Amino acid sequence: MSSIIAGRLEDLPSSIRHRLGTFRHQVFVQRLHWEIPGVPHDALSEWDAFDGSATVHLVALSLDGEVCGCARLMPTTGPYLLRDVFPELAGPDFPPSSPSVWEMSRFAGSGLPDHRTGSTSGMSLFPYAMALAISFGATRVIGVVSRSVARLYRRFGLDLHDIGAGTSPDHTDIVACAIDIDATTFQKIQCDPDALLNSISFFGHPCLPEHGTPVQPHVPRPSSAESGNIAPFTADGKRTIPARPAI
Repeated sequence: MSSIIAGRLEDLPSSIRHRLGTFRHQVFVQRLHWEIPGVPHDALSEWDAFDGSATVHLVALSLDGEVCGCARLMPTTGPYLLRDVFPELAGPDFPPSSPSVWEMSRFAGSGLPDHRTGSTSGMSLFPYAMALAISFGATRVIGVVSRSVARLYRRFGLDLHDIGAGTSPDHTDIVACAIDIDATTFQKIQCDPDALLNSISFFGHPCLPEHGTPVQPHVPRPSSAESGNIAPFTADGKRTIPARPAI
């Protein structure tokens, strides 16, 4: 992994935006066979209705500039998957609508270095996503995840909480989950959130829900990314090799 960048879709360089769409289609449509409205199997990229102006994309680039990981973060004050696609998974107190609760989806990674073991792990991008969420004022990240992926997250060291109503008759293999992001969370996975955030190159300015106006992220940096095993929060229980993605 040579660099990690983040930004709204409209702020990312067009070449990276194109490669991100292609990567997502390869992972979620071609490998996992997700049925995504408006995205045919033979399309060249994968985008959906939740890739709007409030959504922030996290992208990992390999040494040769190819996308090798991604995630997207959405504030729960606007449209998001748990509320608008999987409401049957939400309990009486859910789904939330709070500037401190963000949803993570479309998380996947391939061959990313894990500093804790010296090996590679698709989960290595996850701490960066949590650090980025903290910089936006989040104290909790939620998502829809298959039971097998929930076990993967827990093995990584994440304290994953089931939320909402559990499963539904139509979706017995997926649940709504949450991770509280604080100092203890990062201690368990042996990561420094400030160091993670410092290594992310941010394009543009996110539109944070508290103010509804562009706000500078915690640690923006100019990026050289333009020149320069898949793991997932998923709503599909299928496992592929080498892919393991999430919603």
